[in-house]
Amino acid sequence: MKKILINDNFWQTRIAIMRDDSLQNIYFDSYAAQRLERCYFKGVVTKILPGIQTAFVDIGQARAGFLHISEIDRDLAIKRMSSKEDIEEEDEASSTVSIRPTELDISKILKEKEHILIQVSKEPIHEKGAKLTTCFTLPGRFLVLMPNIPRIGISKKIEEPEERQRLRELLKAHLPTGMGAIIRTTSEHKNQTEIIRDLTYLVNTWEEIQEKFKKAQTEEKIHEDINLSLQAV
Repeated sequence: MKKILINDNFWQTRIAIMRDDSLQNIYFDSYAAQRLERCYFKGVVTKILPGIQTAFVDIGQARAGFLHISEIDRDLAIKRMSSKEDIEEEDEASSTVSIRPTELDISKILKEKEHILIQVSKEPIHEKGAKLTTCFTLPGRFLVLMPNIPRIGISKKIEEPEERQRLRELLKAHLPTGMGAIIRTTSEHKNQTEIIRDLTYLVNTWEEIQEKFKKAQTEEKIHEDINLSLQAV
């Protein structure tokens, strides 16, 4: 039997995951420390360093976060570069352009003082600011939505070929155009209604983030993940 034990007080939350009375995992979350990972911000680009293909983005913290070109989603990069250079597009069905990843230039994708929606992918460490990304993810109970990466991934722990195919086809039929998702292990053998409900919730959350970005002040946090207790459950 699997159990979740939660001890929550005003300075710390402690969570133990037990299986057959043996400790499987343990998690700590301090209320004194502000958690940034997975949070979305309306950042402002403060500096661009083409030599290391990195932009620094102010998100209202003690140190600016850093956004490397590898963390900029490819569609955004190509769209921005296509508007500044004479890049020939292929047929509409493929919706791609003839440009290689090595040709991407961060100084032609972003500009200083520009407002940009970003997500924190890694907490600040010592003197380094938070690691940022525009390859957005929104975790749910059964899925992880990738709103701007049109790919489908499946947990390797789901081993039955028929079940993998069922889940893949279900996502293909219901994912909005241009979006992708990672199918979590918890999706295995779940009915279509449960999975679509989770997908709908995540898509609605993404739409809310986009609307909040339009109205938000510079450096404002516009979305954060659910608390640790709910994540564990």
